[in-house]
Amino acid sequence: MEAQQILKPFVEVSRALCDGADSRSVMNLIARRLTEVLGFKGVVVKVYDADRRRLELFSSYGLTENFLFSKPAPGSVCAAVPPKVVQIEDVGASDNPDYEAMMVEGIRAAAIIPVEVEQQPLGMVVLFSPEPRTLTKEELQFAEALCSRGFLSISWERRVEGLIERERHYLKNFQEIAQAINSTLTINKVLQLVVTKITEVMGVLGTSVRLLDNKTNTLYLAQAHGLSERFLNKGPVDAQKSIAENMAGRIVVIEDVYTDPRIQYRAEVIEEGIRKILSIPLQVRGKVIGVLRIFTGDREPFHDLEIQFAAAVAQQCAMAIENARMYQRVKYEYQQLLIDFGYEGSSS
Repeated sequence: MEAQQILKPFVEVSRALCDGADSRSVMNLIARRLTEVLGFKGVVVKVYDADRRRLELFSSYGLTENFLFSKPAPGSVCAAVPPKVVQIEDVGASDNPDYEAMMVEGIRAAAIIPVEVEQQPLGMVVLFSPEPRTLTKEELQFAEALCSRGFLSISWERRVEGLIERERHYLKNFQEIAQAINSTLTINKVLQLVVTKITEVMGVLGTSVRLLDNKTNTLYLAQAHGLSERFLNKGPVDAQKSIAENMAGRIVVIEDVYTDPRIQYRAEVIEEGIRKILSIPLQVRGKVIGVLRIFTGDREPFHDLEIQFAAAVAQQCAMAIENARMYQRVKYEYQQLLIDFGYEGSSS
């Protein structure tokens, strides 16, 4: 293979990626260039779906619809991703379940190349030749390198789509929580909704809201979801011993409860199956009135979107608590005023 033959497809694919072409357009270009440069009859690109359960046709070039969409025979070269490159040098000389379909299509040889992204199998490329042949080491390297660019494009596109969908998911649930908070002054209902929603939306072990008792400087339990009674009643939670940075208005992420010195009840936390904690102060006008704590087992670190979502909910929660307290104070003062003026019977 000449250097110019190899270089030109890479330049074209790089240009397409820089121009913002979607992954399917990029892979269509790769399939066409592989066919032309290597002298094949056609190419099939199959990719696992987002759940990696099903292998789907993603792109092709040079092959008929009848061949592409016919049901593959058991053991077909297009049915499963092989662990390594497989070459069928001569269809007629091998025990191949696709023999009849390939002969009708004018195919005499095939090469199946598995492709990985971040050490995970993402799919495969199948090259079909009109003549019996074996790909050289250089030809295989060229095909693998060019295909990897296309599969990387697929992987990144899925990642971006996943992030966008996740943002929509969090935004939708934040709006639901905010709407519910604004519709009631019953603080227990608000807090129960908050801890339940956060636990479900973030897929964590449990969530709690503790409010600050200024007289004792302890954090008493206001509401929780997903956590055992034994854990919740483990003992008084000292605001200066249990993730004290919250009292300064800082969000704290505990990545490892085994080693982090900011844990007050380490043994009880570990026994509950908790491994990571996201702890967010509840603040009103710069004053900390409590904490929202999110507990999870072994998992990846909390990402920025999760922290932003939880912090936004915590802010709504703090305002709801303050509004409810203000309402109770005003209601009490109004009732006292009625009593002072001799209207004890009018308490509404």
